[in-house]
Amino acid sequence: MNNYNYKGAAALLCAALCLGSCSDQFLQDKKSYGSFGAATIYEDYDGAKTCIDYLYNLLLPVSASGIDYDTPSTGVADIYSKSTEEFAGLSAFVNPETIVDYTNVQDLIFRETKNVSPYGRIRECNDIIEGVEGSKSLTEEQKHELLGQAYFFRAWCYYRLVKVYGGVPIITEVQDPVADSQTPRSSTKATINFIISDLDLAAELLTPATANGGWEDSNYGRVTTGTALALKGRLLLLWASPLFNRANDQQRWQDAYTFMKEALPVIEGCGYGYEETTYETNAANWARIFSPAGNKRSKEAVLVTLYNTINPGGVPDYARNNAWESGIRPSNAQGGGGKTPSEMIISMFPMADGKRPSNSTYSKLSPSVYAYEQNAPFMNRDPRFYRTFAFPGVR
Repeated sequence: MNNYNYKGAAALLCAALCLGSCSDQFLQDKKSYGSFGAATIYEDYDGAKTCIDYLYNLLLPVSASGIDYDTPSTGVADIYSKSTEEFAGLSAFVNPETIVDYTNVQDLIFRETKNVSPYGRIRECNDIIEGVEGSKSLTEEQKHELLGQAYFFRAWCYYRLVKVYGGVPIITEVQDPVADSQTPRSSTKATINFIISDLDLAAELLTPATANGGWEDSNYGRVTTGTALALKGRLLLLWASPLFNRANDQQRWQDAYTFMKEALPVIEGCGYGYEETTYETNAANWARIFSPAGNKRSKEAVLVTLYNTINPGGVPDYARNNAWESGIRPSNAQGGGGKTPSEMIISMFPMADGKRPSNSTYSKLSPSVYAYEQNAPFMNRDPRFYRTFAFPGVR
């Protein structure tokens, strides 16, 4: 028994001596063998492309989840949709009987955790931009293709931020977490201009790869020159809207109109456009927005999230399922619950002649003009009405 204790003590002493003899160089030489640095991953096209693909996984809107930083309102009756005329009901944002504070309206944008923080994802974009620009192995064509997508997603991150906060700190490089942590907030105008510059650069860099109809089928869903220009047009319209244009500066509206008029041919050249909608076609082409058949994809889908059949709940969760679809089906459908639209959106929907109900009055002399019947709102409506709303169909 005593002999065993002596042996144990000797073993512990040897271990202590061995550890004590290790120099601090051991810690300095310690590397992370579970990841790759810029010197490795950005010198290989497939490795760099994997980083870009990661941005798609992080930042594309996903309808299967709730409202969050990277998930704008996606068609369900959420607190954003109930702040508009789309769905019946009131959210805390617009309920006149509710005093809005941190107890009833959570901050849906700011996150401290890197994996879901806006600035954590902006850091991912900046890391790719720095790595690809500094690569000595990638060709100029490969660099343009990768950088165009990275600049688009950085602009998308800031677009999501400016909609909620207005001006925010603009960070364009991978910062030291301590030394560079104090970046002042920029004005709303400066933030808007920064997003525009990123989108302009993305559109320019992506043009060779996405002209003449966009990417080939194997890369369908990636952003294109047209995607960047379309988002820029939306940003200019946001800048002209009452949200940021309290004085109703008419020049902002004119700038948005002029830009979109000039950009539309380029956007259409990337394969986007309006689907034909007539009574003769019964809005069949437009309906492909919701249910694409084979390769007949909708031209109106500009920023696309492709769905899969992976079961949700994994870590990380790679599921991209349209699981909420059954919830928006009519209540009498199997498993459906239905979502109630507001009377306002029903009344705003166009008539068959494309005019608002208040501007379309039926007369025998002008049979192509249609009257709006409030008790039978489904009569004589734009064909898209019948692809959007479920109703009994009797007077």
